[in-house]
Amino acid sequence: MATVNDIVVAALKEIGVLAAGETATAEDASDALASLNRLLDQWAAERLQIYTVTRTTWTIAANDGQYSVGASADVNVARPVFIDHVHFVDTSTDPDTESALQPLTEDAWARIEQKALTATLPQAWYYNPTFPTGTLSLWPVPTSATLLGALYAPQAVVAFSALTSSVSLPPGYERMLVKHLALELLPSYEKQPNPVLLEAARESRAVVKAANKRLMDLSFELAALGSVRSAYDIRLG
Repeated sequence: MATVNDIVVAALKEIGVLAAGETATAEDASDALASLNRLLDQWAAERLQIYTVTRTTWTIAANDGQYSVGASADVNVARPVFIDHVHFVDTSTDPDTESALQPLTEDAWARIEQKALTATLPQAWYYNPTFPTGTLSLWPVPTSATLLGALYAPQAVVAFSALTSSVSLPPGYERMLVKHLALELLPSYEKQPNPVLLEAARESRAVVKAANKRLMDLSFELAALGSVRSAYDIRLG
């Protein structure tokens, strides 16, 4: 299994800073680690760079329709950039019953005139990507005291804490990290990218994105549902 230092050394060799058998200086290795983590931070905002979806549950309190999403928040998961699904789980049945909620777009959420409307069970969800924690709203506000929430969100590769950290990732990621880190480091050493490296980086990223594609159900405009449509929409008639 490769370490972060292996990735750093390989990237520095790609751009001719290190020769075979040489090791990086502490300063060069530290700078490369910072550059690698900046790459990971950028890729966290790109859905096809993320390979896994995490299911996180939390308690839905009666008459509470708004929850913070993030580390140590109401929904305790790394703040997601994307959310695939939000469900509610009714624990009053045996076994528990998990039901999907409909996602609301910005426009659909804005069109709801009574956002504090209550009902036994929620029907839809809206996610506002506030920072440092996101804000998840359920509508109508549920009054049941036997509900859990279940959030399905893509979880990006987290930043590496040290050069000795292990790099345990799916196939394709190691080469992509090496090639793209090499490109990131070029300006620091006043070097220009060569066409071979550029093509290898492009290809490695395309392979990872292709592997991360998933089948999806057909979606539609939620405002077409009478249960959550609060006003006339000229687009839908």
